[in-house]
Amino acid sequence: MSSRIRLLLSLVALASGMTFGVGRTDPALAPFAYLRPGRPLPASRPGERILLTVEGGPRTFRLTRAQLLALPTVRYATEHVHLRRTFTYDGVPLRDLAELGGFAGRDLRVYASNGFVTTLRARDYQAAPLMVAHTANGKPIPVIEKGPLAVVLPNDSARFPVRVYGAAWVWFVERITPVP
Repeated sequence: MSSRIRLLLSLVALASGMTFGVGRTDPALAPFAYLRPGRPLPASRPGERILLTVEGGPRTFRLTRAQLLALPTVRYATEHVHLRRTFTYDGVPLRDLAELGGFAGRDLRVYASNGFVTTLRARDYQAAPLMVAHTANGKPIPVIEKGPLAVVLPNDSARFPVRVYGAAWVWFVERITPVP
């Protein structure tokens, strides 16, 4: 990413109040316990694999692993409902990705590379730290464990019962857009 684009992103973020996990002033947003705030996005390197596309807002973002690691990060342990194993996941909250894409507060479509598509409600990702996880137990998520990217929900069966939210656990995530 050129320094010109980085400067433009910084100015857009500043003008729109995007703080990426630090100093949020919108009282409608529940506070999250962030592991770390966002940092400036590094430039992608030649040949670096794009893991996630965020599109449908004013700009399209094609993010590499290094760029995802620079975004605000949350961490929590939760049982993966399909693998029936507990992992400590690190990832980017969906509300920060929606904010980056310019469609915060709108319902989201999450697309997987295997053709699966689901809709996540804004009221869910705005109020709880639903994330696109990129790390499990301190390591990149292997394909055999539903990686490299997966939507993960907090360990709260009262708030997110599997019978209702099982389809929200998307693995092989590759794209996020607002619902048209």
